[in-house]
Amino acid sequence: MLLLHGSFASSRWWEPFLNILPNEILAVAPDLRGCGQSDKSETGYAIEEQAEDVWALVQALEWDEFDLVGHSSGGAIAMEFALQHMERLHSLILVDSAPAEGVFTPVDAYVLLERMKTDPELLREGLKVLMPTWHDDEGDPERRRFLDQLVADAQQMAPAAFTAIADALGRWNRFHEVRHLTLPTLLIWGDQDEIVDRDATTRTLIAIPGAANLEILRQVGHSPMIEAPVALAERMIDFITDEFEEYEAIREMAEEEE
Repeated sequence: MLLLHGSFASSRWWEPFLNILPNEILAVAPDLRGCGQSDKSETGYAIEEQAEDVWALVQALEWDEFDLVGHSSGGAIAMEFALQHMERLHSLILVDSAPAEGVFTPVDAYVLLERMKTDPELLREGLKVLMPTWHDDEGDPERRRFLDQLVADAQQMAPAAFTAIADALGRWNRFHEVRHLTLPTLLIWGDQDEIVDRDATTRTLIAIPGAANLEILRQVGHSPMIEAPVALAERMIDFITDEFEEYEAIREMAEEEE
């Protein structure tokens, strides 16, 4: 399983999810370009270019078939990867994903993104919006420490990445092309998501022929891997297991016919 994080994030965002994932599932969560421990380049943030980064990683891992999971802007990268390399995927899972038609960011939002580069408190408040049902309660030092780490990670992003990813999502639109995605696909969405609304998620669901269902997580915001990792893991594992069992049944039938 390959886990792609979203904007202002890093592989650390998947830690709560990875901590409860069964041992038999091999999961890799990379730091995408400009984030975490990856190179802080000034260019290369187009969705297509980031999908190529993922392809390079898959080749290095020598993975032939795997489940690809994309969160937020990582969902756009996952869809782009699937369009280019669908034969490598067992399934596609989109978690509170950017919609298939991309995202328009207004000018005033770009101003805030620029301010976040040098204003850690504004950055902290911005990250809280991404996880509205999870808070760094003063009575929970572990939560506060974890949020501090997420803020520190975001502060270390490549300066260009603060606005380049938003710009990339504004220039990316695969709404018509995703009709070619016939692989098993699951969309998961938190009903308290303040970033991606239900209508945008439904449009993506309808646009992808392979989309099996839309799983709605109640009282969860934009970041289920942090806000509700157990519920997210349950939905994903059930989906992957069902798809694997169906695949095995079809393969056995084909072998019997031979």
